[in-house]
Amino acid sequence: MADRLMEIVKEKGLAERNQALFINSAERAEKAWKGADDPETMSAGEKRAMFGDMDVVMAGFAGLHGSVILARDSSEKLRSRYPASFLEKAKGQERQIWQIPEAAPAGKSDDPSTCSFSGEEIKGMYLLAEGGVFAGLRNMGELAGVGLEIYIKRIPIKQETIEICNFFDVNPYQMFSAGSCLLLSKNGGRLKSRLAGQGIFSEVIGFTRRNNDMVVINGEERRFLERHYRDALELL
Repeated sequence: MADRLMEIVKEKGLAERNQALFINSAERAEKAWKGADDPETMSAGEKRAMFGDMDVVMAGFAGLHGSVILARDSSEKLRSRYPASFLEKAKGQERQIWQIPEAAPAGKSDDPSTCSFSGEEIKGMYLLAEGGVFAGLRNMGELAGVGLEIYIKRIPIKQETIEICNFFDVNPYQMFSAGSCLLLSKNGGRLKSRLAGQGIFSEVIGFTRRNNDMVVINGEERRFLERHYRDALELL
């Protein structure tokens, strides 16, 4: 399963952009900045001034790519609990994976000019992949030099993904999520509306803070994000 994961991630291509990109790859979390100050030359205070107190918007769905892989490649096991109609619906979610031109592999994206992520509304972008949403949030926070307050119930996720992850007893928020991304914006609500007008589903899932605490909130529970998350697919 892990080998297949790596093959998929390595096939993922990136389009050129004119703003900050935070890129999560299977081999390492790396940063590619275009049209922005080099973060390696920025102080912690400068990073927090640039990226602190912003909305965190997630475009796409948590763990969707990984759950599609499992629905397709582990269908025999899943049939012991779920009907064929459920599995077909889960496999059919593949068409919703690559909604984002910058996150799509070659040949799977439309003309990026028709669905641009450029503009002053977006200060940074982090492409999700291995380790899912939790790994992406932690890596993005470290690269941007900010703390996070994330509300887990706001993270967009498909019911099929939840069911499949429950079957295999893995965390859906650690599930392979290539095709989705995290965006930093001064006005997440306005950005969400603009993306919706372009046919891209997104949600404001939390905020950046000018400190070091990276917290996921679930009701009264507050959980700190860990430094490393193994991808759910690799745990199977």
